[in-house]
Order: sequence, then structure tokens, then C-alpha cells
Amino acid sequence: MATNNINLITLAEWSLQSSVYSPTGNNDLSTGTPTVVDLTLDEGGTGLSDGVAINSDQVDLTANRPDVITVIACIEWFAAVTANNSVDFYWCGSANSGVGVGNPGSSDGIDGIFVGSGDGATDDQSVVNLDFIGSMVMETHTAGHVQIATIGSFRPYLRYGQLVVFNNSGTLMCGTDDIESSVLLYGTIPDVAAAV
Repeated sequence: MATNNINLITLAEWSLQSSVYSPTGNNDLSTGTPTVVDLTLDEGGTGLSDGVAINSDQVDLTANRPDVITVIACIEWFAAVTANNSVDFYWCGSANSGVGVGNPGSSDGIDGIFVGSGDGATDDQSVVNLDFIGSMVMETHTAGHVQIATIGSFRPYLRYGQLVVFNNSGTLMCGTDDIESSVLLYGTIPDVAAAV
């Protein structure tokens, strides 16, 4: 009985990064020439405080979007980090090309602090309305360390969306320097081919 081979084909990559992104070779996550989307993890040059979330610019995954998107992150740490805390990653899918229209958790789709639903709702209350992708669990390390982790995968059921990054690490993320920090969205589709 003949069987089929299922291969994964890379459809697209999106690199979510700041305008000062300039990684050393060991910290470059890209495998090709990704579409660049703004995500400034050192928010305003001062760093992302513990307990604060940030969202990227809106991403257009295109009409022919991937079946699965895998998220890989590289974060440069400003201060020493204690093991087992986390940075948590969420996807805010939207059917609308308007950056602030129809977004769960009221993400505004513009690179900056995630303010959530407002009216007294905190970040941890608002992110539960988003799609949880996964976490970068902290290793114990000193200031200036760069940590890379595979965060997880999600199925993009809508064409547009924003990545939301929630710092629950217990310390300041990136500080005045995020040139090594980026998040790669790696899109693939399955391809079924007849066995040879």
C-alpha cells in the first residue's frame, strides 16, 4: 500500500523588531528575508517593566496566510534574571485591516504599550481575551545575557493581527538596548506528496 509524504513548506517569515535591531550572527533568527514589523521591546529606550505588556504593529499575514506560524524569540536582558519567571506571548487576531478595529483585548495595532481593554482592566485581565502562544521561561543569568527560545505555534484563523509580549520576568526587559532582541514568526504549510 502506497503512503504519502507530508512535508512542511516555508511560506513566509515576519521579523518583529525595533528600528535599532542589529544582531550578531549568533542571535539572528531569520532564515531568509523576512517582512519587518515594528516591535520595540525597549519601549521608549527605557525598557519594558515587569508586569507591563507591549504590542507590535499590525501584521498582514496576507490572503494566502500560512496554516501554522511558529514563534521564536530572542531577548537581550538589561538586568540579572531569576529562573522560572516568564515572558508570555499572545496573538491578537483581527479580520479587519484597520489597525485598531475589531481587536480582542482592545489592542491598538500600533507598536507600543498594550493598554488592554481600559476602564480599569489590567494587562493580565485583558490578555486572557487573546490567543496564548507560549512563554519564554527564564534561565538564571546576569545582565546583558541574550536568551533564545521557541515559544510555540498558533493557527492564524484571521488575516491580520498583532503580537502581544507580556513581561512577567520580575525585572526590566531590554533596558536601553534591544539591538539583539526580535521575535520571528515562521509560517509553514503542509504539502502532501506521493511517496516515491
